[in-house]
Amino acid sequence: MGDPTPPATRPTRRLVGAGALGALVGVLTGCGIRLEDDAPRVPLVPTREPIPAEAALLRLLGAVQAAALAPADATAPLSPVLAALHTRQAEVLRDALRQRGVPQDALPSSMPSPTATPTPSVSASVPTPTGTGSPSPSASPSPTVPRTVVAVEGSIVSAADGCAAAETELRPPVLALLAQAHAATELATGSRADRPDPAPPWSRPELLVPLVDATRRAVYLLEVAAARTPGKAQRTAREGIARLDTLTVEVVEAAGAAAPVPDLGYPLPRPVTTPAEAAALATETLATLLAAWGAQLAALTSGDAEAAFADVSRWLGSVAAEAHRGGTPLTAFPGLA
Repeated sequence: MGDPTPPATRPTRRLVGAGALGALVGVLTGCGIRLEDDAPRVPLVPTREPIPAEAALLRLLGAVQAAALAPADATAPLSPVLAALHTRQAEVLRDALRQRGVPQDALPSSMPSPTATPTPSVSASVPTPTGTGSPSPSASPSPTVPRTVVAVEGSIVSAADGCAAAETELRPPVLALLAQAHAATELATGSRADRPDPAPPWSRPELLVPLVDATRRAVYLLEVAAARTPGKAQRTAREGIARLDTLTVEVVEAAGAAAPVPDLGYPLPRPVTTPAEAAALATETLATLLAAWGAQLAALTSGDAEAAFADVSRWLGSVAAEAHRGGTPLTAFPGLA
């Protein structure tokens, strides 16, 4: 009788080769050896796919880090606080990229010193209003010729080209970061940024309705406050109202037929009879307006990213600048917590 035990199956050369390759990958991993992104493709070894808009986000991070290290511009009173804002922006953006698998060696170098100022988590999908002070700015490691605020902030705006294609969760903080740059430029020059030419049309103009409503309400309350404000302070208040009126016209034009009909009036949050009460109402109104715009960033950037990055970053910058004039400190991510 023959042996009932079947003959052992001899492994094929293909299986032997695959096993050896798997062992090699394990050894490389255990030794901490990482294949570079541009290394030749090796079978069975996964390669990293870049995250959406990775090149644009890395370029933006580099510009923000350079801005954080830039010496203060003695001609601009706002300049000393900007380095701290840019440091926090760089920290948030750098952490977001690392969390999404971007290798450390792919990130720009010259990271500014960390600060303790609270900033929004890029994982948050719904922005909330905030208003915080700013820590001391980081110092440049070596003396350099100071660049103007306009040049520093403009380099950030220019570097952001292509960031509208970032993943949905990253868009609100990136857009708010750009709004801060626009706000700083507007506060330094007194002029709003021009609309890009050509500018992308709004495919969903109904997204602008909450911005129109919030801005019209703010203008109405500021008119009430200005009417109860005497002398030079009233002239200053009316100049701010005129700037918001101009902004409202631009947003309404972008909304087109979707723009809502203006309300005849809005209820006051409380009686306003004295200059002090008027000043408090104005500050509160501008802070509320900034928060209202920030609360729409998620919807705007997910619904029409290209148009939002072209228009809302400038508009929100103007709102943040006006709020700063009214007593709300400029933050790293205007309108977001």
